[in-house]
Amino acid sequence: MNKNLLKSISIIIGTLIGAGFASGKEIYIFFMRYGKFGLLGIIVSTILTICIINNVIKITKKNNIKNNNEFINVISTNTKINIFLKNIVNIFLLISFFIMVAGFSAYFKQEFNVPIIISSLIISIIIYYTFMKNIEGIIKLCSIIVPILIVIMAYIIFNNFCNQNDISQTIYKINNSGGLIFYAILSGILYTSYNSIILIPIIISISHYIKEKEDNTNLLIITGIILVTLTIGICNVLRIADFNIEYSELPILQILNKQKMQKLIYSVVVVVAIFTSALSAGYGILENIKNKKTYKIITLMLCSTSIPISYIGFGNLVSVLYPIFGLIGIIQIVLIFIKAKQDKFSQ
Repeated sequence: MNKNLLKSISIIIGTLIGAGFASGKEIYIFFMRYGKFGLLGIIVSTILTICIINNVIKITKKNNIKNNNEFINVISTNTKINIFLKNIVNIFLLISFFIMVAGFSAYFKQEFNVPIIISSLIISIIIYYTFMKNIEGIIKLCSIIVPILIVIMAYIIFNNFCNQNDISQTIYKINNSGGLIFYAILSGILYTSYNSIILIPIIISISHYIKEKEDNTNLLIITGIILVTLTIGICNVLRIADFNIEYSELPILQILNKQKMQKLIYSVVVVVAIFTSALSAGYGILENIKNKKTYKIITLMLCSTSIPISYIGFGNLVSVLYPIFGLIGIIQIVLIFIKAKQDKFSQ
């Protein structure tokens, strides 16, 4: 595997595996609560994610796109839709950034009873100084830490894979299987939709690494395998919970309470996942700012604002805001597929 392909996979996985994913909170909300039908949602989500990555890379390379604003202008010629999408994307990236900082604070509050003001201030300062580096520096950082993060996640998750529990306790209260299947598929689409909003600016920034068709194919296959494997693994770990997952901010860590060493190791995973996702969301906001002075001011404002917002709560932000933006993000996904189809016929 060449270095550029490894970098690309690392930055994509690092973007997708945020606090919500690594902690199990997102996985419960969008998949686990549908019981066995959650697997269908996972498959739908993975396939859709891979298709989006593939189409964004092709559209970006064909149209020589440099940033997310240019991308939106290419997939839609309607000025009103363009303005709407640009605003929605920026708002969601901003919210995602705040959610990651809130996740960091939730972890230190739950595990060490550290006041939110202190933990959110620490991560905001670290992120601020990281943003002073260019995108190449961020990609290099992710290419080093994300593979390690994936290995640790896989070890912890599958070390608990043989544990079994009554999955019926986690099934969402819908009276018939048809309803469960529908909502599981819809949930998988919404999960992919809101993730694509934060992922697309990153894919645009790394598309130049994908030189050959073979590299693109390998990227899609490896990314898909990693995502579906880790998601199913987390679902299985959540099944052994002896508490109500719905009210837990960081359920995986709570499950590992009796396994101190595993919990300590996985805590590192959660913190690193928060950091990489926060970087991805923040970069998506800041990528269009060319003036150095303006960039510093907005970065400082972004990091400072995240501190008071952390008090809203990580779980509340994930469960309420992500599904809303998932619905809105479907518009962008539809436009991407339409544009990809147009480009294919124009060749």
